[in-house]
Amino acid sequence: SSRPRVKGEFVVAMGLAESKNIEQLRSRMSIPQMLSAGMKNHRFPKPMAKLAADLRERLDSNASSEFIRELMAACQIEFESLLSSLEVDDLDVPQAIASQRRLVNLMAFIGHLFRLRAVRGNSIIHCLLNALLGWDQERSRWQGQPQEFEVNCACALLSAVGSAYACNTRGSRVYLARLKSIKTARPWSEATQREIDVLIHTWEQEWTP
Repeated sequence: SSRPRVKGEFVVAMGLAESKNIEQLRSRMSIPQMLSAGMKNHRFPKPMAKLAADLRERLDSNASSEFIRELMAACQIEFESLLSSLEVDDLDVPQAIASQRRLVNLMAFIGHLFRLRAVRGNSIIHCLLNALLGWDQERSRWQGQPQEFEVNCACALLSAVGSAYACNTRGSRVYLARLKSIKTARPWSEATQREIDVLIHTWEQEWTP
Protein backbone atom coordinates (compact mmCIF):
# COMPACT_ATOMS: atom_id res chain seq x y z
CA SER A 1 0.00 0.00 0.00
CA SER A 2 1.36 3.44 -0.92
CA ARG A 3 -0.57 5.43 1.70
CA PRO A 4 1.79 4.85 4.67
CA ARG A 5 4.79 5.78 2.54
CA VAL A 6 3.16 8.98 1.27
CA LYS A 7 2.09 9.88 4.80
CA GLY A 8 5.65 9.28 5.93
CA GLU A 9 7.03 11.58 3.24
CA PHE A 10 4.54 14.24 4.27
CA VAL A 11 5.40 14.02 7.98
CA VAL A 12 9.14 14.15 7.26
CA ALA A 13 8.67 17.19 5.03
CA MET A 14 6.57 19.05 7.57
CA GLY A 15 9.05 18.27 10.32
CA LEU A 16 11.91 19.63 8.25
CA ALA A 17 9.88 22.71 7.37
CA GLU A 18 9.27 23.37 11.05
CA SER A 19 13.01 23.20 11.67
CA LYS A 20 13.60 25.79 8.91
CA ASN A 21 16.58 23.75 7.72
CA ILE A 22 16.22 24.51 4.02
CA GLU A 23 19.22 22.53 2.83
CA GLN A 24 18.10 19.49 4.78
CA LEU A 25 14.60 19.83 3.36
CA ARG A 26 15.91 20.10 -0.20
CA SER A 27 18.14 17.08 0.28
CA ARG A 28 15.48 14.93 1.96
CA MET A 29 12.46 15.86 -0.17
CA SER A 30 13.10 16.69 -3.81
CA ILE A 31 10.63 18.61 -5.95
CA PRO A 32 9.35 15.39 -7.63
CA GLN A 33 8.81 13.85 -4.18
CA MET A 34 6.97 16.94 -2.97
CA LEU A 35 4.78 16.90 -6.07
CA SER A 36 4.18 13.16 -5.84
CA ALA A 37 3.17 13.38 -2.18
CA GLY A 38 0.78 16.21 -2.98
CA MET A 39 -0.93 14.25 -5.74
CA LYS A 40 -1.47 10.85 -4.16
CA ASN A 41 -4.12 11.85 -1.64
CA HIS A 42 -6.86 14.47 -1.93
CA ARG A 43 -6.00 15.80 1.55
CA PHE A 44 -2.40 16.65 0.66
CA PRO A 45 -2.44 19.29 -2.15
CA LYS A 46 -3.17 22.21 0.21
CA PRO A 47 -0.58 21.40 2.94
CA MET A 48 2.05 20.50 0.34
CA ALA A 49 1.40 23.80 -1.44
CA LYS A 50 1.78 25.54 1.94
CA LEU A 51 5.07 23.73 2.43
CA ALA A 52 6.28 24.89 -1.00
CA ALA A 53 5.15 28.47 -0.33
CA ASP A 54 6.90 28.51 3.05
CA LEU A 55 10.07 27.15 1.48
CA ARG A 56 9.93 29.80 -1.23
CA GLU A 57 9.67 32.57 1.38
CA ARG A 58 12.72 31.33 3.26
CA LEU A 59 15.00 31.17 0.25
CA ASP A 60 16.90 34.14 -1.11
CA SER A 61 15.58 35.79 -4.27
CA ASN A 62 17.59 33.79 -6.80
CA ALA A 63 17.07 30.44 -5.09
CA SER A 64 13.36 31.20 -4.62
CA SER A 65 12.87 31.92 -8.33
CA GLU A 66 14.81 28.80 -9.29
CA PHE A 67 12.76 26.67 -6.90
CA ILE A 68 9.43 27.87 -8.31
CA ARG A 69 10.65 27.45 -11.91
CA GLU A 70 11.69 23.87 -11.19
CA LEU A 71 8.44 23.15 -9.35
CA MET A 72 6.22 24.53 -12.13
CA ALA A 73 8.29 22.72 -14.78
CA ALA A 74 7.69 19.48 -12.87
CA CYS A 75 3.97 20.31 -12.69
CA GLN A 76 3.85 20.90 -16.45
CA ILE A 77 5.61 17.61 -17.19
CA GLU A 78 3.22 15.76 -14.88
CA PHE A 79 0.17 17.48 -16.37
CA GLU A 80 1.12 16.63 -19.93
CA SER A 81 2.12 13.08 -18.99
CA LEU A 82 -1.17 12.37 -17.24
CA LEU A 83 -3.23 13.81 -20.07
CA SER A 84 -1.30 11.71 -22.58
CA SER A 85 -1.76 8.56 -20.50
CA LEU A 86 -5.53 9.13 -20.44
CA GLU A 87 -5.64 9.26 -24.25
CA VAL A 88 -4.46 5.64 -24.55
CA ASP A 89 -7.29 3.55 -26.01
CA ASP A 90 -6.67 0.34 -24.07
CA LEU A 91 -6.08 1.98 -20.66
CA ASP A 92 -7.67 -0.21 -18.00
CA VAL A 93 -10.29 1.33 -15.70
CA PRO A 94 -8.33 1.26 -12.40
CA GLN A 95 -5.32 2.89 -14.06
CA ALA A 96 -7.53 5.53 -15.68
CA ILE A 97 -9.21 6.35 -12.36
CA ALA A 98 -5.83 6.62 -10.63
CA SER A 99 -4.50 8.98 -13.31
CA GLN A 100 -7.63 11.11 -13.15
CA ARG A 101 -7.38 11.44 -9.38
CA ARG A 102 -3.72 12.42 -9.62
CA LEU A 103 -4.63 15.05 -12.21
CA VAL A 104 -7.38 16.49 -10.01
CA ASN A 105 -4.96 16.66 -7.08
CA LEU A 106 -2.33 18.30 -9.26
CA MET A 107 -4.81 21.02 -10.23
CA ALA A 108 -5.67 21.58 -6.57
CA PHE A 109 -1.96 21.79 -5.72
CA ILE A 110 -1.31 24.43 -8.40
CA GLY A 111 -4.42 26.32 -7.37
CA HIS A 112 -3.29 26.50 -3.77
CA LEU A 113 0.17 27.65 -4.88
CA PHE A 114 -1.53 30.52 -6.71
CA ARG A 115 -3.76 31.37 -3.75
CA LEU A 116 -0.73 31.44 -1.45
CA ARG A 117 1.07 33.70 -3.95
CA ALA A 118 3.87 31.20 -4.41
CA VAL A 119 3.03 31.40 -8.12
CA ARG A 120 2.52 34.92 -9.44
CA GLY A 121 0.56 35.97 -12.50
CA ASN A 122 -2.59 34.56 -14.01
CA SER A 123 -1.22 33.00 -17.20
CA ILE A 124 -0.71 29.52 -15.72
CA ILE A 125 -4.33 29.42 -14.51
CA HIS A 126 -5.61 30.66 -17.87
CA CYS A 127 -3.57 28.07 -19.77
CA LEU A 128 -4.76 25.19 -17.61
CA LEU A 129 -8.42 26.20 -17.75
CA ASN A 130 -8.24 26.69 -21.51
CA ALA A 131 -6.73 23.23 -21.93
CA LEU A 132 -9.24 21.58 -19.61
CA LEU A 133 -12.40 23.31 -20.79
CA GLY A 134 -11.71 23.21 -24.52
CA TRP A 135 -10.59 26.64 -25.71
CA ASP A 136 -9.70 26.63 -29.42
CA GLN A 137 -6.86 29.12 -29.73
CA GLU A 138 -6.98 29.29 -33.54
CA ARG A 139 -10.71 29.98 -33.71
CA SER A 140 -10.83 31.96 -30.44
CA ARG A 141 -13.85 30.06 -29.15
CA TRP A 142 -14.83 27.10 -27.03
CA GLN A 143 -14.77 23.84 -28.93
CA GLY A 144 -16.92 20.80 -28.12
CA GLN A 145 -17.41 19.51 -24.59
CA PRO A 146 -14.72 18.43 -22.13
CA GLN A 147 -14.58 14.98 -20.64
CA GLU A 148 -15.88 14.54 -17.12
CA PHE A 149 -12.44 14.23 -15.53
CA GLU A 150 -11.44 17.51 -17.21
CA VAL A 151 -14.45 19.22 -15.65
CA ASN A 152 -13.45 17.75 -12.27
CA CYS A 153 -9.93 19.12 -12.77
CA ALA A 154 -11.19 22.59 -13.72
CA CYS A 155 -13.47 22.66 -10.67
CA ALA A 156 -10.61 21.58 -8.40
CA LEU A 157 -8.36 24.31 -9.81
CA LEU A 158 -11.01 27.04 -9.53
CA SER A 159 -12.05 25.95 -6.04
CA ALA A 160 -8.42 26.14 -4.91
CA VAL A 161 -7.63 29.56 -6.41
CA GLY A 162 -10.91 30.95 -5.06
CA SER A 163 -11.59 34.65 -4.79
CA ALA A 164 -7.89 35.42 -5.23
CA TYR A 165 -8.44 34.65 -8.90
CA ALA A 166 -12.17 35.20 -9.45
CA CYS A 167 -12.31 38.71 -7.96
CA ASN A 168 -9.02 40.08 -9.19
CA THR A 169 -8.53 38.71 -12.68
CA ARG A 170 -9.87 40.38 -15.80
CA GLY A 171 -11.60 37.85 -17.99
CA SER A 172 -12.02 35.25 -15.27
CA ARG A 173 -15.81 35.33 -15.62
CA VAL A 174 -15.51 33.76 -19.05
CA TYR A 175 -14.78 30.52 -17.20
CA LEU A 176 -17.88 30.97 -15.05
CA ALA A 177 -19.92 31.31 -18.24
CA ARG A 178 -18.23 28.21 -19.66
CA LEU A 179 -19.13 26.22 -16.54
CA LYS A 180 -22.76 27.31 -16.83
CA SER A 181 -22.78 26.18 -20.46
CA ILE A 182 -21.13 22.86 -19.59
CA LYS A 183 -23.60 22.25 -16.76
CA THR A 184 -26.52 21.83 -19.16
CA ALA A 185 -24.62 20.43 -22.15
CA ARG A 186 -24.91 16.76 -21.17
CA PRO A 187 -25.82 14.54 -18.24
CA TRP A 188 -23.01 14.40 -15.69
CA SER A 189 -22.60 12.10 -12.74
CA GLU A 190 -24.32 13.26 -9.59
CA ALA A 191 -20.98 14.08 -7.94
CA THR A 192 -19.78 16.17 -10.89
CA GLN A 193 -23.11 17.97 -11.19
CA ARG A 194 -22.98 18.85 -7.52
CA GLU A 195 -19.37 20.02 -7.87
CA ILE A 196 -20.31 22.36 -10.73
CA ASP A 197 -23.36 23.66 -8.85
CA VAL A 198 -21.39 24.40 -5.69
CA LEU A 199 -18.63 26.17 -7.60
CA ILE A 200 -21.07 28.35 -9.58
CA HIS A 201 -22.99 29.22 -6.41
CA THR A 202 -19.82 30.08 -4.49
CA TRP A 203 -18.48 32.18 -7.35
CA GLU A 204 -21.69 34.19 -7.75
CA GLN A 205 -22.53 34.55 -4.05
CA GLU A 206 -19.11 34.87 -2.40
CA TRP A 207 -16.47 35.70 -5.00
CA THR A 208 -18.28 38.34 -7.05
CA PRO A 209 -17.23 41.81 -5.85
